Amino acid sequence: MKNLKMSLFLIQLLFILILVGCKTNDLDIIQINSTSNPAAEEILTGNPNANIFMYSDIIYNAGVSWVDELELTKDQFMLEIVKNADHGKDFVNGTANKLKVETKIYSVKERGDILIAETNDGDIRFYKLVEG
Repeated sequence: MKNLKMSLFLIQLLFILILVGCKTNDLDIIQINSTSNPAAEEILTGNPNANIFMYSDIIYNAGVSWVDELELTKDQFMLEIVKNADHGKDFVNGTANKLKVETKIYSVKERGDILIAETNDGDIRFYKLVEG
């Protein structure tokens, strides 16, 4: 009888330790993950050839195939590129790494997460990179 009580106690103790261990791991995961928007430095580190610019503290990225396939209509003028930078840490609003200074950027009527750059080589579509 004493062995049975001891076995039940050990099983309960083991069960509690497992639950506490799982809970601690969940908390660690929550603390590690963040929900901040990608920075220019992160994008360019992951893809040095990315074509990006910053507007309203958010990075917009060209070359998203499904965005390029959409039927979109240019709408309102939003900004003009005022600075070029090759390093993400140098990005501020109005900075681009590939678009020329004075390139005009427009909104689109159909979506709020896409902007269009008007260039001499044709329009380029940029998708808003936000963590969601």
